[in-house]
Amino acid sequence: MDRGEILGHYEWATGTCFRCAKTDTPTTLLAEITPPAGDRYEVRVCERCVLELEDERRRYAERTGREYKPGQLGRRES
Repeated sequence: MDRGEILGHYEWATGTCFRCAKTDTPTTLLAEITPPAGDRYEVRVCERCVLELEDERRRYAERTGREYKPGQLGRRES
């Protein structure tokens, strides 16, 4: 699967990547954190980091005999 196909699984908005700290770049929502104070924070990741994380997921799937499906970052595995 090529880069464009993997990135096409996500919705993008300008933001800051939590992983590499790049700012004002296309990012996708990975998670939301709501601490006891009630404020909500978005954990966003940039295109480069999405590709790196997806590659880690693919290698893990190969090692464990699981099926790799792109576009699942931030979702709980069943």
